[in-house]
Amino acid sequence: MSLCTAHIQLLLYCLKKLNKLNKMKGLKILLADPRHNTLGFHSKTMPINIGYIGEYLKKKIQNINLELKLAIEPEEIFELLKKWKPNILGCSNYIWNSNLSYAICKYSKKIYPDRLCILGGPEFPAGTGARKIINTEQDKTYDKCLKYLKDRPSVDYFAYSDGEVAFIEIVKKFVENNFSAKIMKNKDQPIEGNVSVSKDQSKLLVGDYINRIGTEGSIKNHGRDIIPSPYLSGLLDKFLDGTYVPAFETARGCPYLCAYCDQGLEQNKITVFSTKRLAEEMMYVGKKISKIKGGANSIHIFDNNWGLFQKDVDLADHVLKVMNKYDWPGYIKCSSPKAKWENLLKINDKLKNRVTIAVAMQSVNLDVLKIIKRKNLAMQQYVDFTKELHKRGKPLKSELIIPLPGETEDSFFKGIEFLMNQKVSPATYTLMILCGAEFGKDESMKKNKMKTKFRILPREFGDYYGEKVFELEEICIETSSMNFQSYLKCRNYNFILQMIGHPIFSPIYDLTQKIGLNWYKFSRQLIDLIQNKNFKGDLKNLYNEFCEESYQELFDTYEDAYQYYSKSENYKALVENKKGSNLLMKYTGKSILVYDDIINACFCVLKNNLNGNLDKSLDLVLDSSEKWLKNLSLAKQIFNKNNGLTKKNRHQLELNFDFPEWIKNKHLPFHQFVKKSKYELYYDFNKIIEWKSYVLSFYKTDKIQSNNRLIEFLTGLSIGSGLRGSKDYEKYGRFALLEKQFTRIN
Repeated sequence: MSLCTAHIQLLLYCLKKLNKLNKMKGLKILLADPRHNTLGFHSKTMPINIGYIGEYLKKKIQNINLELKLAIEPEEIFELLKKWKPNILGCSNYIWNSNLSYAICKYSKKIYPDRLCILGGPEFPAGTGARKIINTEQDKTYDKCLKYLKDRPSVDYFAYSDGEVAFIEIVKKFVENNFSAKIMKNKDQPIEGNVSVSKDQSKLLVGDYINRIGTEGSIKNHGRDIIPSPYLSGLLDKFLDGTYVPAFETARGCPYLCAYCDQGLEQNKITVFSTKRLAEEMMYVGKKISKIKGGANSIHIFDNNWGLFQKDVDLADHVLKVMNKYDWPGYIKCSSPKAKWENLLKINDKLKNRVTIAVAMQSVNLDVLKIIKRKNLAMQQYVDFTKELHKRGKPLKSELIIPLPGETEDSFFKGIEFLMNQKVSPATYTLMILCGAEFGKDESMKKNKMKTKFRILPREFGDYYGEKVFELEEICIETSSMNFQSYLKCRNYNFILQMIGHPIFSPIYDLTQKIGLNWYKFSRQLIDLIQNKNFKGDLKNLYNEFCEESYQELFDTYEDAYQYYSKSENYKALVENKKGSNLLMKYTGKSILVYDDIINACFCVLKNNLNGNLDKSLDLVLDSSEKWLKNLSLAKQIFNKNNGLTKKNRHQLELNFDFPEWIKNKHLPFHQFVKKSKYELYYDFNKIIEWKSYVLSFYKTDKIQSNNRLIEFLTGLSIGSGLRGSKDYEKYGRFALLEKQFTRIN
């Protein structure tokens, strides 16, 4: 026997012993996707992200006695760290949980210093997925990343490549270093796909970039199937309890370079899962969910552009099979593609009109689209697309962002007018400065003269072992083309637009169409009326409150905002939902409480537009319509401590225009409904009590949310996202049981 052979045999023997030892020792890993739940979860979607990491880990680490747990609830995470005592903690790091994840890492290190703590996600100065993440110490991003990690000493590594592959490399090194974070860190060695700080805190240790799984070859190769399914393996079964909305990722990556997006710094190659694999997952989930009474009745597809490829159209056939077999899902939430809208139409037609469609235009100004790198939008195609949706009776929403570089106050309102003329509901969002986005770079902000402020993310806060934790966002409030006052003007108008866009006011829209009044013109006249110094009342007060709070929620620095909400009185206000709410949602909900004032203002505008009109029947139409709508007001009575309602709540109403009948037959000329009619109106008192109890219990401590949703229910409005994802929607949402009921007498 040669010496070389002996050495080899000895080495093999040692490896066997080491493997045996490792299996005996065991490795405990906790993967967490933490979410604040002080006022209830903001997101109730399945943690598919950590599910993929867990499954890939199980596949690649096979010579270790591996124990793996997944968790979302902060309370469960802290408890597992304390009692289950994992060797490695991996936390997601998004804008809505970044500070919570770090608080968890701090707690972990406090009770077990040799536990390895890893973060991964887009909330990192360099973003994620960038091939040239940090390659020079002269790069400003380098300094930001170094500071970020030095300020977070409890984080051992940050996974900047895709989590599935970057996490594996850390686990391998951890095992090689005798399950010790201390030994591992002392070596000052960079790890592929990850970044860390040197022992002396002087520099970054940047591991080589790892290509995304499935990038080899064409999109048809279905390269992502190498990651086993966390659904089919049962790893996500604990979350299939009906509470969480099942999430699916059919493809990863985005072909676009949008300057405001954290995926826009480099062109990502698209990688996909096979249709066969996805079909099996959906059938598996459908079978599980269908057995749960009141279980989630929707799915969320996480792709950046679902519908962009033929594979998406093919997948719809399999989703339909699940629908037909289990009557699930009730609807499909997705991010609509920026092109190939014909595919989206095909998908929606196949899936029984259950696909939520919202095309994020961001701007309709061609110069702005060029600046933000959204030249892929074709306006004529968009117009044709909207027409096709209208034929199907499908509403379309579109998002606009303010203040984008190049956008002016005038061009913003022209964009709003364009969308409304296409019968598209516009929703306006403030430009958020995202880590890794082009607009987040110093040179871009300087070039466009972007000024920013900070505000708390609604509902994203909590008190954990005596430490108050808040998630904050940096938003742009001024550019070289739009000053702060113009930004506020656009935002205030958006509030009024959202207010009258509430479904309870849909008859107002119908009336504008019947009298030939442009909806955009109507909305501008309405806000002019509200802003008039002579306009008084509850609606004016509510509008002023919104404007004031929109200003007060902004802070000059991140530190200012954090310190403010850390004060006991301000934190108490957060818990009571008096501060830190989504202002548009909050005040749109509160606007129902000034329902009568809104009706008065709307009809004032409508009637002003009839001046000089020779058709006197229009006066009768508006008078009777106003009379009817005012009699549907119920909110103030409902929120009375004693409910304000009795079983004797019945009264009669005489009309000169049969408004209820016209609403049911809006395709007919309204002149034929100009006739006397008489109705008896009443409430189903018992059902109102049932509703109130149910909704308030559903949203628990979140009074603002529950009140807003209760208002929606009580007025027969669309169901909020939380309840829409529940099968209780069948019982509580498919009919306006809390609307004032009415019977025609003559």
